[in-house]
Amino acid sequence: MLLLALCAFASAASMRICDPLLPVLARDFDTSLAAAAATTTGFAIAYGATQIFFGPLGDRVGRLPVIVVAIAIAGAASVACALAPTLQVLVGARVATGAFAAAAIPLSLAWIGDNVAFSERQPVLARYLIGQMLGMTAGQIGGGVLADLVGWRFAFWAIALLFAGAALMLYRSMRQEAAERRAAAPAAGMRTDAAPAGGFLQQCRLLFTDRWAVIVIGTVTLEGVLLFGAVALIASHLQRTFGVSPSVAGTVSALFGLGGMFYALNAGRLIARLRAPGLCRLGGSLIALAMVVLMFQPVWQPAILATLMAGLGYYMLHNTLQTQATQLSVQARGAAIAWFASGLWLGQGIGVSMAAAAAQRHGFELVFAVTAVGLAVLGFAFGRVLKAREGSVNGPAGPARSGS
Repeated sequence: MLLLALCAFASAASMRICDPLLPVLARDFDTSLAAAAATTTGFAIAYGATQIFFGPLGDRVGRLPVIVVAIAIAGAASVACALAPTLQVLVGARVATGAFAAAAIPLSLAWIGDNVAFSERQPVLARYLIGQMLGMTAGQIGGGVLADLVGWRFAFWAIALLFAGAALMLYRSMRQEAAERRAAAPAAGMRTDAAPAGGFLQQCRLLFTDRWAVIVIGTVTLEGVLLFGAVALIASHLQRTFGVSPSVAGTVSALFGLGGMFYALNAGRLIARLRAPGLCRLGGSLIALAMVVLMFQPVWQPAILATLMAGLGYYMLHNTLQTQATQLSVQARGAAIAWFASGLWLGQGIGVSMAAAAAQRHGFELVFAVTAVGLAVLGFAFGRVLKAREGSVNGPAGPARSGS
Protein backbone atom coordinates (compact mmCIF):
# COMPACT_ATOMS: atom_id res chain seq x y z
CA MET A 1 0.00 0.00 0.00
CA LEU A 2 2.81 2.44 0.84
CA LEU A 3 4.53 1.72 -2.47
CA LEU A 4 1.31 2.18 -4.41
CA ALA A 5 0.81 5.48 -2.58
CA LEU A 6 4.36 6.45 -3.62
CA CYS A 7 3.48 5.67 -7.24
CA ALA A 8 0.38 7.86 -6.89
CA PHE A 9 2.57 10.59 -5.38
CA ALA A 10 4.93 10.47 -8.38
CA SER A 11 2.06 10.45 -10.88
CA ALA A 12 0.29 13.39 -9.23
CA ALA A 13 3.52 15.39 -8.78
CA SER A 14 4.37 14.96 -12.46
CA MET A 15 0.86 16.12 -13.35
CA ARG A 16 1.25 19.46 -11.54
CA ILE A 17 4.99 20.07 -11.93
CA CYS A 18 4.58 22.44 -14.90
CA ASP A 19 1.98 24.69 -13.27
CA PRO A 20 4.54 27.07 -11.68
CA LEU A 21 7.04 26.61 -14.54
CA LEU A 22 4.97 28.09 -17.36
CA PRO A 23 6.32 31.66 -17.17
CA VAL A 24 9.88 30.33 -16.92
CA LEU A 25 9.40 28.02 -19.91
CA ALA A 26 7.86 30.83 -21.95
CA ARG A 27 10.87 33.03 -21.19
CA ASP A 28 13.56 30.39 -21.79
CA PHE A 29 12.04 29.17 -25.06
CA ASP A 30 11.11 32.72 -26.14
CA THR A 31 7.44 31.91 -26.65
CA SER A 32 4.02 32.82 -25.28
CA LEU A 33 2.49 31.61 -22.04
CA ALA A 34 -0.26 29.88 -24.04
CA ALA A 35 2.32 27.94 -26.05
CA ALA A 36 4.17 26.93 -22.89
CA ALA A 37 0.85 25.74 -21.40
CA ALA A 38 0.87 22.90 -23.95
CA THR A 39 3.20 21.10 -21.52
CA THR A 40 0.27 20.92 -19.11
CA THR A 41 -2.60 20.35 -21.53
CA GLY A 42 -0.66 17.73 -23.50
CA PHE A 43 0.04 15.80 -20.31
CA ALA A 44 -3.61 16.03 -19.23
CA ILE A 45 -5.02 14.86 -22.58
CA ALA A 46 -2.65 11.89 -22.74
CA TYR A 47 -3.29 11.07 -19.08
CA GLY A 48 -7.03 10.97 -19.57
CA ALA A 49 -6.98 9.15 -22.91
CA THR A 50 -4.74 6.22 -21.97
CA GLN A 51 -6.43 5.20 -18.73
CA ILE A 52 -9.07 3.32 -20.66
CA PHE A 53 -6.36 1.05 -22.11
CA PHE A 54 -4.43 0.39 -18.92
CA GLY A 55 -7.51 -0.93 -17.13
CA PRO A 56 -8.14 -3.94 -19.42
CA LEU A 57 -4.38 -4.53 -19.70
CA GLY A 58 -4.13 -4.72 -15.93
CA ASP A 59 -7.06 -7.14 -15.87
CA ARG A 60 -5.29 -9.40 -18.33
CA VAL A 61 -1.63 -9.40 -17.22
CA GLY A 62 -1.81 -8.14 -13.63
CA ARG A 63 -2.05 -4.75 -11.92
CA LEU A 64 1.41 -4.52 -10.40
CA PRO A 65 3.48 -5.51 -13.47
CA VAL A 66 1.67 -2.92 -15.59
CA ILE A 67 2.20 -0.22 -12.96
CA VAL A 68 5.93 -1.03 -12.68
CA VAL A 69 6.55 -0.92 -16.44
CA ALA A 70 4.37 2.16 -16.99
CA ILE A 71 5.96 4.32 -14.29
CA ALA A 72 9.44 3.23 -15.37
CA ILE A 73 8.64 4.50 -18.89
CA ALA A 74 7.16 7.68 -17.36
CA GLY A 75 10.48 8.15 -15.57
CA ALA A 76 12.38 7.80 -18.85
CA ALA A 77 10.04 10.33 -20.46
CA SER A 78 10.75 12.72 -17.57
CA VAL A 79 14.46 12.42 -18.35
CA ALA A 80 13.60 13.44 -21.90
CA CYS A 81 11.76 16.46 -20.45
CA ALA A 82 14.87 17.47 -18.51
CA LEU A 83 17.03 17.20 -21.64
CA ALA A 84 14.56 18.76 -24.10
CA PRO A 85 16.34 21.23 -26.43
CA THR A 86 13.13 22.82 -27.74
CA LEU A 87 9.62 23.45 -26.49
CA GLN A 88 8.22 21.04 -29.09
CA VAL A 89 10.41 18.22 -27.73
CA LEU A 90 9.40 19.11 -24.18
CA VAL A 91 5.70 18.98 -25.07
CA GLY A 92 6.16 15.59 -26.75
CA ALA A 93 8.02 14.24 -23.72
CA ARG A 94 5.29 15.56 -21.43
CA VAL A 95 2.66 13.80 -23.55
CA ALA A 96 4.61 10.55 -23.18
CA THR A 97 4.94 11.10 -19.43
CA GLY A 98 1.20 11.64 -19.04
CA ALA A 99 0.37 8.63 -21.20
CA PHE A 100 2.28 6.25 -18.91
CA ALA A 101 1.87 8.02 -15.56
CA ALA A 102 -1.87 7.41 -16.04
CA ALA A 103 -1.50 3.72 -15.12
CA ALA A 104 -0.55 4.24 -11.48
CA ILE A 105 -3.71 5.49 -9.81
CA PRO A 106 -6.55 3.55 -11.51
CA LEU A 107 -4.68 0.24 -11.36
CA SER A 108 -3.79 0.86 -7.72
CA LEU A 109 -7.48 1.41 -7.00
CA ALA A 110 -8.26 -1.85 -8.80
CA TRP A 111 -5.56 -3.65 -6.78
CA ILE A 112 -7.10 -2.36 -3.55
CA GLY A 113 -10.47 -3.62 -4.80
CA ASP A 114 -8.93 -7.05 -5.39
CA ASN A 115 -7.30 -7.30 -1.97
CA VAL A 116 -9.45 -5.39 0.53
CA ALA A 117 -12.93 -6.51 1.54
CA PHE A 118 -15.68 -4.11 0.50
CA SER A 119 -16.73 -3.39 4.08
CA GLU A 120 -13.21 -2.12 4.86
CA ARG A 121 -12.40 -0.54 1.51
CA GLN A 122 -13.51 3.09 1.79
CA PRO A 123 -11.16 4.15 4.64
CA VAL A 124 -8.30 2.28 2.93
CA LEU A 125 -8.97 4.17 -0.30
CA ALA A 126 -9.09 7.42 1.67
CA ARG A 127 -5.65 6.74 3.16
CA TYR A 128 -4.31 5.84 -0.28
CA LEU A 129 -5.52 9.20 -1.59
CA ILE A 130 -3.10 10.95 0.77
CA GLY A 131 -0.25 10.00 -1.58
CA GLN A 132 -2.05 11.56 -4.55
CA MET A 133 -2.94 14.74 -2.67
CA LEU A 134 0.57 15.19 -1.30
CA GLY A 135 1.96 14.60 -4.79
CA MET A 136 -0.19 17.33 -6.33
CA THR A 137 0.89 19.78 -3.62
CA ALA A 138 4.55 18.78 -3.91
CA GLY A 139 4.45 19.19 -7.68
CA GLN A 140 3.00 22.70 -7.49
CA ILE A 141 5.34 23.88 -4.74
CA GLY A 142 8.45 21.88 -5.64
CA GLY A 143 8.42 22.85 -9.29
CA GLY A 144 8.54 26.54 -8.45
CA VAL A 145 11.15 26.15 -5.70
CA LEU A 146 13.50 24.07 -7.86
CA ALA A 147 13.08 26.45 -10.78
CA ASP A 148 14.04 29.38 -8.57
CA LEU A 149 17.00 27.64 -6.92
CA VAL A 150 18.62 25.48 -9.63
CA GLY A 151 16.57 25.80 -12.83
CA TRP A 152 13.47 24.20 -14.29
CA ARG A 153 15.30 21.20 -15.75
CA PHE A 154 16.13 19.96 -12.25
CA ALA A 155 12.40 19.75 -11.52
CA PHE A 156 12.08 17.08 -14.21
CA TRP A 157 15.21 15.28 -12.99
CA ALA A 158 13.56 15.10 -9.56
CA ILE A 159 10.39 13.64 -11.06
CA ALA A 160 12.45 11.09 -13.03
CA LEU A 161 14.24 9.95 -9.86
CA LEU A 162 10.91 9.70 -8.07
CA PHE A 163 9.44 7.48 -10.80
CA ALA A 164 12.57 5.33 -10.92
CA GLY A 165 12.65 4.81 -7.17
CA ALA A 166 8.97 3.91 -7.03
CA ALA A 167 9.29 1.45 -9.93
CA LEU A 168 12.33 -0.25 -8.43
CA MET A 169 10.85 -0.66 -4.96
CA LEU A 170 7.52 -1.90 -6.31
CA TYR A 171 9.29 -4.39 -8.58
CA ARG A 172 11.31 -5.78 -5.66
CA SER A 173 8.21 -6.22 -3.52
CA MET A 174 6.11 -7.63 -6.37
CA ARG A 175 7.68 -11.11 -6.26
CA GLN A 176 7.22 -11.40 -2.52
CA GLU A 177 3.63 -10.19 -2.82
CA ALA A 178 2.91 -12.71 -5.56
CA ALA A 179 4.31 -15.54 -3.45
CA GLU A 180 2.24 -14.53 -0.44
CA ARG A 181 -0.93 -14.27 -2.52
CA ARG A 182 -0.39 -17.73 -4.00
CA ALA A 183 0.11 -19.19 -0.55
CA ALA A 184 -2.86 -17.48 1.09
CA ALA A 185 -6.39 -18.81 0.63
CA PRO A 186 -8.71 -16.17 -0.87
CA ALA A 187 -10.92 -14.56 1.73
CA ALA A 188 -14.65 -14.62 1.23
CA GLY A 189 -15.86 -11.87 -1.06
CA MET A 190 -12.32 -11.04 -2.26
CA ARG A 191 -10.25 -11.87 -5.34
CA THR A 192 -6.47 -12.21 -5.44
CA ASP A 193 -6.16 -12.37 -9.22
CA ALA A 194 -7.87 -10.74 -12.13
CA ALA A 195 -10.06 -12.86 -14.35
CA PRO A 196 -11.07 -10.70 -17.28
CA ALA A 197 -14.45 -11.37 -18.78
CA GLY A 198 -13.59 -11.76 -22.47
CA GLY A 199 -12.06 -9.00 -24.54
CA PHE A 200 -12.25 -5.25 -24.10
CA LEU A 201 -15.53 -4.86 -25.98
CA GLN A 202 -17.11 -7.65 -23.97
CA GLN A 203 -16.01 -5.95 -20.75
CA CYS A 204 -17.53 -2.67 -21.93
CA ARG A 205 -20.77 -4.42 -22.79
CA LEU A 206 -20.92 -5.97 -19.32
CA LEU A 207 -20.30 -2.60 -17.69
CA PHE A 208 -22.70 -0.47 -19.67
CA THR A 209 -25.59 -2.90 -19.57
CA ASP A 210 -25.38 -2.72 -15.76
CA ARG A 211 -27.59 0.10 -14.47
CA TRP A 212 -25.46 0.68 -11.35
CA ALA A 213 -22.27 1.00 -13.40
CA VAL A 214 -23.93 3.63 -15.60
CA ILE A 215 -25.08 5.55 -12.51
CA VAL A 216 -21.64 5.54 -10.86
CA ILE A 217 -19.69 6.46 -14.01
CA GLY A 218 -22.28 9.06 -15.01
CA THR A 219 -22.21 10.59 -11.52
CA VAL A 220 -18.43 10.95 -11.44
CA THR A 221 -18.50 12.52 -14.92
CA LEU A 222 -21.06 15.09 -13.76
CA GLU A 223 -18.99 15.67 -10.63
CA GLY A 224 -16.00 16.53 -12.81
CA VAL A 225 -18.06 18.85 -15.05
CA LEU A 226 -19.70 20.73 -12.18
CA LEU A 227 -16.85 21.08 -9.71
CA PHE A 228 -13.52 21.49 -11.42
CA GLY A 229 -14.48 24.39 -13.62
CA ALA A 230 -15.30 26.38 -10.48
CA VAL A 231 -12.19 25.21 -8.63
CA ALA A 232 -9.97 26.16 -11.56
CA LEU A 233 -11.38 29.71 -11.47
CA ILE A 234 -10.92 30.41 -7.76
CA ALA A 235 -7.44 31.89 -8.22
CA SER A 236 -8.57 34.02 -11.17
CA HIS A 237 -11.59 35.21 -9.20
CA LEU A 238 -9.43 36.35 -6.29
CA GLN A 239 -6.96 38.15 -8.55
CA ARG A 240 -9.52 39.93 -10.72
CA THR A 241 -12.12 40.70 -8.06
CA PHE A 242 -9.91 41.54 -5.06
CA GLY A 243 -6.55 42.28 -6.68
CA VAL A 244 -4.55 39.74 -4.68
CA SER A 245 -1.19 38.58 -5.97
CA PRO A 246 -0.82 35.38 -8.01
CA SER A 247 1.13 33.74 -5.15
CA VAL A 248 -1.65 34.43 -2.65
CA ALA A 249 -4.33 33.28 -5.07
CA GLY A 250 -2.39 30.11 -5.88
CA THR A 251 -1.85 29.33 -2.21
CA VAL A 252 -5.56 29.72 -1.46
CA SER A 253 -6.42 27.40 -4.38
CA ALA A 254 -3.96 24.78 -3.09
CA LEU A 255 -5.96 24.61 0.17
CA PHE A 256 -8.49 22.49 -1.76
CA GLY A 257 -6.06 19.61 -1.33
CA LEU A 258 -5.65 20.35 2.38
CA GLY A 259 -9.41 19.92 2.80
CA GLY A 260 -9.04 16.52 1.16
CA MET A 261 -6.20 15.67 3.56
CA PHE A 262 -8.46 16.48 6.51
CA TYR A 263 -11.02 14.04 5.15
CA ALA A 264 -8.44 11.30 4.54
CA LEU A 265 -7.04 11.56 8.05
CA ASN A 266 -10.51 11.40 9.60
CA ALA A 267 -12.19 9.08 7.08
CA GLY A 268 -12.68 6.19 9.49
CA ARG A 269 -14.60 8.29 12.01
CA LEU A 270 -16.60 10.12 9.34
CA ILE A 271 -17.61 6.89 7.58
CA ALA A 272 -18.62 5.24 10.85
CA ARG A 273 -20.74 8.23 11.88
CA LEU A 274 -22.30 9.27 8.56
CA ARG A 275 -22.17 6.09 6.45
CA ALA A 276 -21.67 6.36 2.68
CA PRO A 277 -25.04 8.01 1.82
CA GLY A 278 -24.53 10.61 4.52
CA LEU A 279 -21.05 11.39 3.22
CA CYS A 280 -22.53 12.07 -0.23
CA ARG A 281 -25.19 14.39 1.11
CA LEU A 282 -22.85 16.29 3.42
CA GLY A 283 -20.15 16.46 0.76
CA GLY A 284 -22.47 18.03 -1.78
CA SER A 285 -23.79 20.45 0.85
CA LEU A 286 -20.29 21.58 1.88
CA ILE A 287 -19.33 22.25 -1.74
CA ALA A 288 -22.53 24.26 -2.21
CA LEU A 289 -21.85 26.28 0.94
CA ALA A 290 -18.30 26.96 -0.23
CA MET A 291 -19.57 28.28 -3.55
CA VAL A 292 -22.07 30.56 -1.80
CA VAL A 293 -19.23 32.02 0.29
CA LEU A 294 -17.22 32.67 -2.87
CA MET A 295 -20.21 34.38 -4.48
CA PHE A 296 -20.92 36.82 -1.64
CA GLN A 297 -17.62 37.37 0.18
CA PRO A 298 -16.90 41.12 0.65
CA VAL A 299 -13.14 40.54 1.03
CA TRP A 300 -10.83 37.77 -0.21
CA GLN A 301 -10.03 36.11 3.15
CA PRO A 302 -13.25 34.02 3.41
CA ALA A 303 -12.06 32.17 0.31
CA ILE A 304 -9.56 30.37 2.56
CA LEU A 305 -12.36 28.66 4.46
CA ALA A 306 -14.44 28.20 1.31
CA THR A 307 -11.64 26.38 -0.51
CA LEU A 308 -10.99 24.12 2.48
CA MET A 309 -14.71 23.29 2.66
CA ALA A 310 -14.85 22.57 -1.06
CA GLY A 311 -11.92 20.16 -0.80
CA LEU A 312 -13.42 18.39 2.21
CA GLY A 313 -16.81 18.08 0.54
CA TYR A 314 -15.35 16.86 -2.75
CA TYR A 315 -13.37 14.05 -1.18
CA MET A 316 -16.36 12.97 0.92
CA LEU A 317 -18.37 12.52 -2.27
CA HIS A 318 -15.57 11.32 -4.53
CA ASN A 319 -14.17 8.75 -2.11
CA THR A 320 -17.63 7.21 -1.88
CA LEU A 321 -17.87 7.07 -5.67
CA GLN A 322 -14.39 5.51 -5.88
CA THR A 323 -15.36 2.82 -3.42
CA GLN A 324 -18.43 1.93 -5.45
CA ALA A 325 -16.36 1.91 -8.65
CA THR A 326 -14.01 -0.73 -7.26
CA GLN A 327 -16.95 -3.13 -7.03
CA LEU A 328 -18.59 -2.50 -10.39
CA SER A 329 -17.11 -5.61 -11.99
CA VAL A 330 -15.09 -8.20 -10.09
CA GLN A 331 -14.10 -9.92 -13.35
CA ALA A 332 -13.06 -6.71 -15.12
CA ARG A 333 -12.27 -4.40 -12.24
CA GLY A 334 -9.40 -2.66 -14.02
CA ALA A 335 -11.61 -1.80 -16.98
CA ALA A 336 -14.33 -0.50 -14.66
CA ILE A 337 -11.90 1.75 -12.79
CA ALA A 338 -10.46 2.96 -16.10
CA TRP A 339 -13.89 4.01 -17.37
CA PHE A 340 -14.55 5.67 -14.02
CA ALA A 341 -11.27 7.64 -14.19
CA SER A 342 -11.80 8.55 -17.84
CA GLY A 343 -15.26 9.87 -17.01
CA LEU A 344 -13.80 12.10 -14.30
CA TRP A 345 -11.09 13.44 -16.62
CA LEU A 346 -13.52 13.98 -19.48
CA GLY A 347 -15.83 15.81 -17.11
CA GLN A 348 -13.01 18.01 -15.86
CA GLY A 349 -12.01 18.97 -19.39
CA ILE A 350 -15.57 19.86 -20.35
CA GLY A 351 -16.21 21.66 -17.08
CA VAL A 352 -13.13 23.87 -17.18
CA SER A 353 -13.81 24.93 -20.77
CA MET A 354 -17.48 25.69 -20.10
CA ALA A 355 -16.77 27.50 -16.84
CA ALA A 356 -14.06 29.69 -18.34
CA ALA A 357 -16.36 30.72 -21.21
CA ALA A 358 -19.27 31.37 -18.84
CA ALA A 359 -17.13 33.41 -16.44
CA GLN A 360 -15.81 35.56 -19.27
CA ARG A 361 -19.29 36.37 -20.56
CA HIS A 362 -21.40 36.38 -17.39
CA GLY A 363 -19.04 36.60 -14.42
CA PHE A 364 -17.64 34.23 -11.82
CA GLU A 365 -20.80 34.32 -9.71
CA LEU A 366 -22.81 32.40 -12.31
CA VAL A 367 -20.23 29.61 -12.38
CA PHE A 368 -20.21 29.35 -8.58
CA ALA A 369 -24.01 29.38 -8.45
CA VAL A 370 -24.37 26.56 -10.99
CA THR A 371 -21.76 24.53 -9.11
CA ALA A 372 -23.54 25.11 -5.77
CA VAL A 373 -26.91 23.93 -7.04
CA GLY A 374 -25.52 21.13 -9.17
CA LEU A 375 -23.31 19.54 -6.50
CA ALA A 376 -25.96 19.82 -3.80
CA VAL A 377 -28.46 18.03 -6.04
CA LEU A 378 -25.89 15.47 -7.18
CA GLY A 379 -24.79 14.66 -3.63
CA PHE A 380 -28.35 14.22 -2.36
CA ALA A 381 -29.43 12.23 -5.42
CA PHE A 382 -26.53 9.80 -5.33
CA GLY A 383 -26.85 9.48 -1.55
CA ARG A 384 -30.50 8.56 -1.98
CA VAL A 385 -29.94 5.87 -4.59
CA LEU A 386 -26.97 4.51 -2.62
CA LYS A 387 -29.06 4.30 0.54
CA ALA A 388 -31.75 2.42 -1.37
CA ARG A 389 -29.11 0.06 -2.72
CA GLU A 390 -27.65 -0.52 0.74
CA GLY A 391 -31.12 -1.34 1.97
CA SER A 392 -31.57 -4.08 -0.61
CA VAL A 393 -31.18 -7.72 0.23
CA ASN A 394 -27.74 -7.98 -1.40
CA GLY A 395 -26.11 -5.08 0.51
CA PRO A 396 -24.23 -2.05 -0.78
CA ALA A 397 -22.27 -3.74 -3.49
CA GLY A 398 -24.38 -6.72 -4.33
CA PRO A 399 -22.88 -10.15 -4.84
CA ALA A 400 -19.54 -10.50 -6.62
CA ARG A 401 -20.79 -11.46 -10.04
CA SER A 402 -19.81 -10.87 -13.62
CA GLY A 403 -20.69 -7.44 -14.92
CA SER A 404 -22.06 -6.19 -11.60
